[in-house]
Amino acid sequence: MTAVLAEQIGRADRAQCRSHRDAELTAWHELLASIEGDEWQRRTVCDAWDVADIAGHLIGQAEDVNKPFSFPRRYRKAKRVYPDVLRIDAHMMVQADEHRGTPPAQLRTTFDQVWAKATRKISKEPELMRRVSMTIDGFESVKLNLGYIHDILLARDLWMHRDDVSQALGRRFDAGPHATELVAQVMYDVIDGPWWGDRPTVEVELTGPGGGAYTFGRGEPVGRASVDAVSYMRTLSGRDDAPAVTGDPVATEAVASCRMPF
Repeated sequence: MTAVLAEQIGRADRAQCRSHRDAELTAWHELLASIEGDEWQRRTVCDAWDVADIAGHLIGQAEDVNKPFSFPRRYRKAKRVYPDVLRIDAHMMVQADEHRGTPPAQLRTTFDQVWAKATRKISKEPELMRRVSMTIDGFESVKLNLGYIHDILLARDLWMHRDDVSQALGRRFDAGPHATELVAQVMYDVIDGPWWGDRPTVEVELTGPGGGAYTFGRGEPVGRASVDAVSYMRTLSGRDDAPAVTGDPVATEAVASCRMPF
């Protein structure tokens, strides 16, 4: 398999992103419909969240798209309620808090309603609005524009949290028809942002669903590494600090040690 230079992948266009988002929302509708009884209270890898909390957080993500003052209100509240937590993480905790205790049937209905509205709104956003940028506490060196947040990060969040819930329920994770494209966007972000840092140039083969071969860095690679694609997304996002990476030691260390906001 020929390795693709991660820096040359480029950004997915709006039509692709809409397709990714729609596929994830269909998968989430089916997943939520299948959860029963005490499965909603199963603990997940996301700190103190259970399955219902993840659904509440994702509902909050859509609400922040739909309501102009929802994000700034929660962002201010996050600082007050969780002063010792990284602000963006605290904001997501507030999203989950505000939906905790919602009956499952209402969670399902609300999820479908708010996301149907959010994805339509994202698709119609004018370019001028999409260029508005922001920095996030803890990552002040990185500016994120609204178009990137809505197109890339929200679909990624839906996808990764679906894996979180699948793991908590002991079910197989179906990475979906767009897994390779979603993972490729992560690979592009790793090298496009400051996350790879001064690590050496290496080739990494991602195996399994969403897999592909990528070169991180510039110049001749100093080694090769291999790791399961979905597992590596969990590592990059801070969910798993002990990935099963194989290959040349210098490459495996570089790949296993990289982290980025998800």
